[in-house]
Parts: sequence; C-alpha cells; structure tokens
Amino acid sequence: MKTFLVRGVPASIQQDSWWMDGLIQHHPRKIQTEPDLTRFKRLERPVILIALIALADVLMWGVAPSLSLALFGMVLLGAALVLNRGRGWGGLIVAGVMSLPLIEQIQTLSVVFWLAGMLVGGVWIARGGWHGLREMSLAALRFLVFGPIASVLDGTRLISQHKPLDPLPGRLTRLGLGWALPLGLGLIFLGLLMEANPVAQIWLERASEVNLPDPARAAFWAGVALLIWPFLRLAALRQRLIPAVRAGLIGPRQVPAILNPDAVRRSLILFNLIFAVQTGMDLTYLWGGATLPEGMSHAAYAHRGAYPLLFTALLAGAFALIARPFTSLDPLLRAALMFWLMQTVLLVVSSLLRLDLYIEVYGLTRLRMAAGIWMVVVATGLSLTLWQVLHHHTAAWLLKRCVILGLATVYLAMFVSFDRTIARYNLTHEVPLDHHYLCTLGSAALPEIRSHAPDMCDHYTQMRAPLAADWREWGFRDWRVLRSLAALNATQAEQVTWPTF
Repeated sequence: MKTFLVRGVPASIQQDSWWMDGLIQHHPRKIQTEPDLTRFKRLERPVILIALIALADVLMWGVAPSLSLALFGMVLLGAALVLNRGRGWGGLIVAGVMSLPLIEQIQTLSVVFWLAGMLVGGVWIARGGWHGLREMSLAALRFLVFGPIASVLDGTRLISQHKPLDPLPGRLTRLGLGWALPLGLGLIFLGLLMEANPVAQIWLERASEVNLPDPARAAFWAGVALLIWPFLRLAALRQRLIPAVRAGLIGPRQVPAILNPDAVRRSLILFNLIFAVQTGMDLTYLWGGATLPEGMSHAAYAHRGAYPLLFTALLAGAFALIARPFTSLDPLLRAALMFWLMQTVLLVVSSLLRLDLYIEVYGLTRLRMAAGIWMVVVATGLSLTLWQVLHHHTAAWLLKRCVILGLATVYLAMFVSFDRTIARYNLTHEVPLDHHYLCTLGSAALPEIRSHAPDMCDHYTQMRAPLAADWREWGFRDWRVLRSLAALNATQAEQVTWPTF
C-alpha cells in the first residue's frame, strides 16, 4: 500500500496516527452503552405503573376511599413530577389544596374538586408552570379527553408493534392480537352474567376460596392503569394540552337587531322605575316595619319574594353585561346603568332580609342555608359588575372574577357541616321542630341532637354514628363527630357517677 505523505507535517506525527484510529475504536464502545440506557428508560414508566397499581389496590380496593384517594393522588402527581425532572412543582401544591375537601368528607363535590385538582396539577407539571386561568382550564379539559385516549393508543401500539423489546416478537404479537378482544369482552360478559345468575355467583364465591383471580379486581387494575398512564406520559402529551389559538374575527361582532341604543336606553329607564317601586315597598314593609295588609304576616311576605328576587338579580346582572357596550359613549346611560345595578344589589340585600325573617319563624333547612350563601355571592358579583362599569374593565375581567368567586364559595362551603349547623339552630331557637327532618339529617347532626334532645331520634335507625373501622375511609368531619360524641358520653357518665344533693 502506497503511503501518502503531507509535506510540512513532522515525520513523527505522520507515522504516529493512533489518535486518528482512537476515534474509530472508541465509537463502538459508546454505542454499546446506549441500548442499556434506552432499555432502562423504556422500563422506567412500566415499573412505576405497576407500583402505582399495587398502591391503588392497597389503598382503595374494597373500601370507600376518602383519605386514601387523596393520598394516592399526591403520590401519582409526585411520580409525574419526578419523571418531568422536577419541573412544575406548583401543580403538586394546587392538587394538595384541591384534595383537602376530600379529606374533610367524601362527597360528590369533593371528588369533583379532587379530580379538577389532579387535571390542573397534571397540566401544570406537563407545561412546567402556570399559564393563566383560562388557558389552564381549557388544557385541563383537553387532558381529561386526550389522557385516556393516549392510554388506549399506547396499549394498542404496544400490542401491534412488530419489533417489541421482548425476544419473541412474532409469537407475542399473535397472542396479544388473538386474545385481546375475547378476554376483554369475556370479562365484561362474565361480570354481567355473574350479577344475573345467583347459582354462578355461588360457584364464583367457592372458586375464590382456592385463590383464583378475581375478575372484578382485575377490571379495577385495568381501569386504574388507564387513568395512571397519562400522568406518566405528560411530556408526550404536552403539545396536545396547549389549547388551539382562535383565528381573529373579521370585522365587528354581529349583535341581534333587537339590541340597539334606543332599546337599551328605554329598557334602563323602565327597569329603574320598576325596581324603584319594589325597593320602596321593601324599605316600607321590611326595613320600616309598616303594617302589612290583613291576613299577611311578615314571614309570608318574606317567603313570597326571597327566591324570585334572587332570580331577578341574576337576570339583571346578565342584562347589565349586554347593555354596558351601548352605555360607554353616553354618560347619562352609564349613570342609569350604575343606578340600576345599585338598586339590584339592594334588592339582593332585601332578599337576604326576607330569608332571615322566614328562618326566624320556620327554622333552617339545607335549601334555605344554601340560598343565603348564594344571595351573598350574587350580591358580591353585582358589586363586581358595578366596579367593572365604573372603571371600564372588560367582560373577561368580570367573568374571571365571578368564576373564582363561585369556585371559592363552593370550596369553602365543603368545610362547613350544614347538617350540624341546621340541627344546632333549630334546637336552640323558638322554631317549629320537624322531628322527621332533623332525624334524617346526616350523622354530623348527631352530637347536637344528643346534646339538646337526647331521646328525639331513638326510633330512627339511620341516625347512627359514623364507623371508623378502616383508616382508608377516615374523614376529618367524621372524626370530629366521634370526638364530640365521646365527650358527651363522658359528661353523661360523670353526671351519673356524681349525683347532686
């Protein structure tokens, strides 16, 4: 082989060319380490998935999850945060705050808030930070839709893949494709037939004694895996969680012809006059204490107007949003709109007074307590509307704050025991006692009933103390009820032990 010499290069360097061969020799060694790293990365998520399914089985199978569900959600988001290299830790805090109502008491609203916290927390971790209320809410809805779809697609891709990681690709692919449909539908049909056939159900119970797999438990594992997997694939879902940007509107917004400056002007004048009559009557009869017509009590007058006036205020707030663009260039119309909003706020305050008068006569119920809370919310929302008109804020500004106000109200209301408050009020005030209603309240009312009317609900078997047999079903409200009952029992025992002379 003829040697090619480069003139000007020293002979030692020409002959000593190991440094050129070294690049070629070290390259295969570097490549040899990549399959091990790739295999580890591929196994990372399946191993975490199996561990989370096992944790879900320990925490939630066979019980009504309360504390256990909140704990599982935090562990799941913690695993997602680790896989995302610690980016987006604020999502873990948001999910923890949204899980607190679930720890207080398991109910539909607390589960909804927990689920919302999980979705927002997952989006926060996937996108690495907070991107505004509207965008995060839309992204959470997209996560709710695309998350399970991604799990199904990943599972289908794993079964139909022609080059999987296992050493027997062809055989496993044929087995997966051949048994996926019959086993999946077979488990569903088996569960339905076991429910409809008592004899077969007895056979299944006997079979369970020999430690055969439980179909219901296997279905639980499959469902949990379907919900867990999207949180372990947040990086792959990041682009799908970005809401689509709407194209800009061409030209001005089109409004119905019925909405025009003349109609808005006449409506505001007419509505102000109507509301002024109602406000004057409320000031006369409710606030001034004037004598009502014969045969009508203040309680009847209050009951007739509490709920209709609340609906009227909501309708007035909606019209104010529609009318505001027409009043921006007319100071008189703007002043009329503000005066009408102030009258509407006063109308809601009158509704609150009506409700208070009615409760003083007939007692407190769940509906009346909820109505009082929402009247305060509506009055606050109307005050925000008045502030929006006064400072020329946009409708989006008002909508965002009203949504936050409503969600915050519902969130805080879940920490208030309605049943205990109702029982305490009705048993400590001069109101007609509806024994059946009080005795069919939840167990949270039991300490108040035992304290003020010990024998009232003895014949109602559903009025029982909450059970605390399993720590996974622990709830903070039930714990407070049990502690109150224990204190009452201790007090009664002392009274029996130490008689008075």
